Amino acid sequence: MKIDLDARVKYLMRRARRFSPSRVTGFARQIAREQGKWMPAVAIDMLFSAAFHDTAFIDYYEADFAALTRKERKTFMTSLVQHHIAVKLNDRGAAEVFNDKRRFHRRFADFTGREWLDLGQAGPDELAQFATRHPVLIAKEPISREGHGVFRYDAADVSDWPAFHTELVAKGQVLVEEAIVQHPSLAAYCAGTVNTTRLVSYFDGTDVHILSRVQKFGRGAVSDQFTWGGFFTMLDKDGHSVGRGHSGKNNTFYAVHPDSGLSIVEFQVPLWNEVVALIDRAARVVPEVPYVGWDVAVTPQGPVLIEGNWVPGLYETRVTATGIRTGSRPEHEAVMTW
Repeated sequence: MKIDLDARVKYLMRRARRFSPSRVTGFARQIAREQGKWMPAVAIDMLFSAAFHDTAFIDYYEADFAALTRKERKTFMTSLVQHHIAVKLNDRGAAEVFNDKRRFHRRFADFTGREWLDLGQAGPDELAQFATRHPVLIAKEPISREGHGVFRYDAADVSDWPAFHTELVAKGQVLVEEAIVQHPSLAAYCAGTVNTTRLVSYFDGTDVHILSRVQKFGRGAVSDQFTWGGFFTMLDKDGHSVGRGHSGKNNTFYAVHPDSGLSIVEFQVPLWNEVVALIDRAARVVPEVPYVGWDVAVTPQGPVLIEGNWVPGLYETRVTATGIRTGSRPEHEAVMTW
């Protein structure tokens, strides 16, 4: 299955407007250095892949395309292909519930498993009372992505609740959540960060299909996203790691967690069957948005939803990290048409 001509033309026009020779040569040099390739050949191949195979430069690098054959590359999702699927299959109006984290909490109240407060409606007294129940506060900008706009506060550091309330509202951090206590086996890897599981699902109207499985690990910050120093490993259908972890942005790989020393290659998501069951239920709530990337936190009591992303976010294996030379596109094509 291919992207229609209109989508491809728009993509190429956007790429042409943003084209930067230095960006191409920068990526090509890095790839050539890491994989022992000839830089001019890599640069030409990158340009050809961008023009004719829907592959952005960052996709080419992060999926190790320089190390793959043409046939192997065709098994990988790219940012353009994924975005095209999301736009084509998901109803944009219905998808608004995923854009605002407050709306998400309301719609998926049976799945989020934690108390929260909207400072657009709740005043300083309610915030102070909330903090007596939850002394660690997670404050978020309700419309944000990739870990941006997420902050952690300790109630013990607050002496003036009206002033603190005003500060949070002024910063746009109007969503305040109870901090999640994660499962002990996840906390052992990094206790300071909730280490989340990303599952990409597609609901065909009858069945929910899991198309991609990823475990993210933090480094002690409030978020496990790349912007906070996090990394990830791909998972098999049983929730077990398929290789070393990596951030996708460089050639640094993690056979063990760099802080705790626990094995990444031997990692197993706790309560995996419950995680899959949670997604099976959640993916049916908004059937107008069938293609979603879900972030799940596993607590001692079971898994809970963090958020859903109607453009799921691209996570693919890297052959240099795992040895696996096939991506998730066949799993997509087996259950959907775009």
